[in-house]
Amino acid sequence: MSTPTPLNTIFSWFEEGDMPTEYQFKQTFSSFRHLDDKIKMSDVTGLNEAFTNHQEDQNAHHSVLAKLNASNLTAANVEEWKEKLKIHLAATVDGDQEIGNVYKKEQIQEILNVFHIKDEEMLADIAKINAILISNDVNLDELQKIVDYIKENRQQIELLKETGLGNSSDDKINLVGSYSDWGAVSYQNKFNDLVYDKIKKIEDAANSEKIRHEEKVRGDSRIKHDLNTLSFVIDAYDTVTMFTVPLKVKRIDTNTIDVLFDSLPPNMIQLTIKKI
Repeated sequence: MSTPTPLNTIFSWFEEGDMPTEYQFKQTFSSFRHLDDKIKMSDVTGLNEAFTNHQEDQNAHHSVLAKLNASNLTAANVEEWKEKLKIHLAATVDGDQEIGNVYKKEQIQEILNVFHIKDEEMLADIAKINAILISNDVNLDELQKIVDYIKENRQQIELLKETGLGNSSDDKINLVGSYSDWGAVSYQNKFNDLVYDKIKKIEDAANSEKIRHEEKVRGDSRIKHDLNTLSFVIDAYDTVTMFTVPLKVKRIDTNTIDVLFDSLPPNMIQLTIKKI
């Protein structure tokens, strides 16, 4: 681009009564940039410096973007990244700050050493048992009787074991009190079922009227809900920046509204409608 002509000079060529020459017209239009001319960054004063400073600014967009060293991530941000990247499903080893969920080689070797010791103790105990079995000790007859009893009554023993573990059935457990108003109920399992049904009916009755509706939108939208009201409050926020977003609401009927934004939101918007 040629050297531009100063504006005061151009203005003097086009004063009332003047007859601008071809040269003056050419100089006038040559003093301005045409739309076809691409503007280089170097042609804009301070743009290169501002761009470089922005690239090197570690706090640029720190409220919505993670830094390279992740120093601006909160504990909640870290957990959300782990969940998104499925890191919770990955195995980790011990570090300087945290404990992993897999064993290191040193830890595995320690466990194996314990097993080796237990194996040696078990082999010694087996040797002692074998020595006893080949003896003529009359007390072994009593031991054999106990073994035979266990074999014959294994089913009853298993039931006793389940009772000890808290897995026994209550279909034959008699109730201490009388609940004649609830019908012919005398066993614990039937009583439990009745109590559950009554609690469920109470909860269903309390929650029969819906008071909340949630939906995500990307711009102006018509929302269908089942709140059956024209009286409500509505909250809208950007799911990326987490900032509240202003919007206009038009009530179409008791179950339909239009939501309108001043401009097209850049991200998905979460809407929550609460009945008043």
